[in-house]
This record gives sequence, structure tokens and C-alpha cells, in this order.
Amino acid sequence: MPLITNNGTSPPYHLVEVLRSLWRWRWPILYVTAAGTLLAIVVALLLPNYFTGRTSFLAISPDQATIDGIFGTTSNRMQFYGNGDDIDRLLAIAESDELVDFIVDSFHLYRVYDIDSTLAKAPFYVRSEFLGNYDVKKTDRDAIELAVDDRDPVRAAAMARAAREKINAVSIRLIQGTQGRTAAGLREEILTRESALAELNDRLSDLRSRYGIYDTQTQSESLAGRTSALDEELAIANAKIAAYRSRGGRSAQDSIAKYEINLAGLASARTALDSQLLKLNASLGPIDNLEEERVRQNDALSRSRIRLRQFETIMSGNQRALEVIEEAQVPVAKSKPMRSLIVVVSAFFSFLIAVVGALLIDTAGKYDWRQVRE
Repeated sequence: MPLITNNGTSPPYHLVEVLRSLWRWRWPILYVTAAGTLLAIVVALLLPNYFTGRTSFLAISPDQATIDGIFGTTSNRMQFYGNGDDIDRLLAIAESDELVDFIVDSFHLYRVYDIDSTLAKAPFYVRSEFLGNYDVKKTDRDAIELAVDDRDPVRAAAMARAAREKINAVSIRLIQGTQGRTAAGLREEILTRESALAELNDRLSDLRSRYGIYDTQTQSESLAGRTSALDEELAIANAKIAAYRSRGGRSAQDSIAKYEINLAGLASARTALDSQLLKLNASLGPIDNLEEERVRQNDALSRSRIRLRQFETIMSGNQRALEVIEEAQVPVAKSKPMRSLIVVVSAFFSFLIAVVGALLIDTAGKYDWRQVRE
């Protein structure tokens, strides 16, 4: 009797044949599915438990490790947390060979993963094993999440913390490398300025010794005052001599002789003063120029020394390249394997393979394979 569907029509012939084949092979299909499911249960029970150590953190802006950021020498608004480039830099460090080698050596992963370290490909094997249990990614909130799977929950948390701190240390080393090169350049600049300043001081000393000028402003005022006073004394002496000459007499002659001697002394002093004025005028330009240059060099040297001390203070401080959001705690529940999922998937594929195999066998039995070969 043919099969009838709910709507009163007969199903297609090929569907009826498939259902008949499956019904004939129902027990083998059931046995294969049960065997596959049982095997999956045994394998799932034999798989070791893995625990996940997980930590998350934010990238700190490198501006926080600059002179402007620490000493507040700029009026611009400082960024506390890093942008996309800063996050990418931390992710690149997290995926670097340096970090993988650090974790492998620190936690003796050759022994943990039971890999013979004397093999030529041992480094490749241990890296592959670790990277299969290691994951680092950026979250939707621009945080970085780092996770490490291991059979030992304590070791899983410790590896996550160590990897995070290694990322921080490498990032700080890169930043301080740039700062160290800048500081080295400042030290060379300071030595150059100190040498130039010493040369300026030597030139100033030579000029002052040659012209006898040690303080241009003070000596200029002093010579100007002496010149005015001396001119006044010369005028008084000449006036007195002229007065005594007009009076005449023996006593006048004695006074004239006395004031002429005084006048000669004043004239000699005026000649010496003129010589000093000539030297002062000749030295004013070079000495003033050198003084101004020395002031500029001193100011620049002071700024360079201050900047160098700031760099040294930054490099000696406790810098951070990341801010921890979630510390890696020792996990109390396993993260894998998902045994129920393994069993369910295995049962499904076992059933599917059994069905396909039954249909193929049943279909193949309908052909005369001798005629096909002929």
C-alpha cells in the first residue's frame, strides 16, 4: 500500500525509497550513532581540563611620560589614555616573539608541555602550543583583554599577569629609549655650550687685560665723572693764573708759578684720562658683544641643564604604559573542554555518517556492478 501524506497526496517516489532504506537500516544507524556517541563521551572524559587566566587593561597615553605632561609646561589639554595607535602598539608587543620567549622561559613551558628542548623544531613546537592557549584582543570599549589557558589555574593567572607586565615593561623601554637618546643629545649640547662659554670667558679676560676694562658701565660712568671734574679743575686753574697775571707784582708771580705747576699736573692727568677713554671706546663694542653672547650662552645652558634634569627625573621614575582594569584572578571553573557540546556534535555527525552510509550501501546494491565494469 503506498504512503499517503497529510494533504492526501502521495510523496515523491525517491523520498519513499529513502524512507524505506532508512527504515531497513534503522538498527545499524542506531548502533553507529550510539557507538559514535559513546566514543565521544569516552574521549571527552579523557580530555584534560583547562583554566583561563584573564586580565584587561587600558593603554596610557605616552603624553603622560613627557616633560610637558609631568611638569605641566604646556597649556594644551593632556590625554590620559591612549588612542588607536597606542593600543596597536601594545597589541604588537603582546604578539611579539620577545613576549612569547619570556613566558616560555619564565614558566618552563618545555617541561609543562612535555616538549624535548633538544629537538631542532622544539622552539616552534613550544611557541605553537603556547599561542594555541594564548589570546589577546581589543574590546569594543577600546580596552585590551589578555587570556591564557593552562591546566593549572594558578599558573594560568600567573602567566596572564606576567604577560601583561612584560607588555608594560617593553612599552616603557621603547619610550625611555627615545627619551634616553634625547637626554644624550642634551648632554652633548651642554658640553658644547660649556666649551663655547669657556672660550667666551677667555676672550673677555684677554680683552679686559689688554684694555684695563673690567666693568664697562661702571668704568664709563667713573671716567665720565673724572673727565668733568678734571675739566672743571683745569678751568679754575687757568682762571686763577689769568687773574694773578692781571694783578701783577712779586706775590702774583709766586702764585702764578704755583698754579702753573698745578695746571701741568692737571693737564698730565687729563692726557692719561683721554688715553683711558680711548681704550674704553675701543673696547666697548667687542666687550659688549661678548657680554651679550655670554648671557645668551648662559641662558641656553641653564635651559638645557633644566631639561636634562627633567628627562633624568622622568626616566628614573616609575612609569606605566597601561592601566589595569581587571586583575588576573585564579580561575575556579574550567573554561574548556565543553564536553556536552563535544558529545552532541559527535552524536549528530555519527548519525549523519550512518544515514549517508546506509543510503549509499542500499543504492549501490541495486546496480549490477559486473555490467558496469564491462
